[in-house]
Amino acid sequence: MRTFLGDVIRHFALLLALVLIPSLLSSQSTQATPATPLPEDNLSAADFTTILKEAWTFLKDETDNYTKTVGKKTEFETTAEFEKRAVDARQQYFAKVTKFIKDKKFDQRVIGVVLKADMEQYDADNQVYNIACRSTIEAPYNLPSVSTEIFANAYVGLADTIKKGYRASSIHLKFNPYFRWQVARDIARSAKNDDANMFFKVRFKIDMGQGEIRKGARFAVVPKQVMLINQKTNTVYWEQTLR
Repeated sequence: MRTFLGDVIRHFALLLALVLIPSLLSSQSTQATPATPLPEDNLSAADFTTILKEAWTFLKDETDNYTKTVGKKTEFETTAEFEKRAVDARQQYFAKVTKFIKDKKFDQRVIGVVLKADMEQYDADNQVYNIACRSTIEAPYNLPSVSTEIFANAYVGLADTIKKGYRASSIHLKFNPYFRWQVARDIARSAKNDDANMFFKVRFKIDMGQGEIRKGARFAVVPKQVMLINQKTNTVYWEQTLR
């Protein structure tokens, strides 16, 4: 009798385990997980400059090589032969640029760059905080063969400058002279107390897609979003989508 009862208990326990264990595993597998952050969302200006210069140099070199390869129609070359040679060279050029874009994942990457926000002065009567941004991003400049562009928008611009006799170009936030942040006094005070961690973040895409190569190559740095953040707590105080 005891043996039979023991067998029944053991079988019941086994059946119970078979029912409960999959249910527990299923419950665990459907638990919420933290959102995956963007892989390149807190780059310094210098790190982003390195990415820009590598891509721009590649595009410049390939554009110069394409122009040199095509050259002009020679005296022993028919028009049809020259046009075919030009088309072949253009296809090879586009293939190299497309491969570089894919290899670097520029068709997918969104790169966040942080620039220091300088908390200047809070107007308690109007609840407006004047914030400056004196940080800039060194960028490739324009050449006849490669045009560096930032699409027109209200917040991010591109400017050419001369530094120590050398031509330079920089990406900057277009505050004149301040970003006016409408904010309640308690939040403004909290931001001021953590001034060291207050930054503007701009998210960019790099667009190297080429259209009509006869007018030179196009290297576009596309701002997608600008934010005011506390980098330590990852708090977003203000944000604006640009495109």
